[in-house]
Amino acid sequence: MSRERGDSGRYTETVGLDDVLGVFETVEGPVVTSGDIADAVDCSRETGRRKLARLEEQGRVASRKTAGRVVYWRVTPATGSEEIDPTDAFWELTPGASGEHDVSETVDEVLYGDL
Repeated sequence: MSRERGDSGRYTETVGLDDVLGVFETVEGPVVTSGDIADAVDCSRETGRRKLARLEEQGRVASRKTAGRVVYWRVTPATGSEEIDPTDAFWELTPGASGEHDVSETVDEVLYGDL
């Protein structure tokens, strides 16, 4: 496999992360290795390992070393900060405030009702 260089003289990126994720759909079984990636997308095992490591950093795959090999599997991205809308009015409230009054002043009433 010959690699092409861009205008800057650096090698161009030929294997994308989506290409690597696509390999999970084509191999038999729930896990892949860097060798599986290399075979499927025609790259080196080292390139496959680097791409899998990047996907792991992004939380899109997980890995485990077993029998001298590292195997990778897809994970469902955690819901959380990527789904937060920073323009939501909720974020304008001061800590401890309910929006109408300061909860800390009436915490017993909020927790236990009228005493």
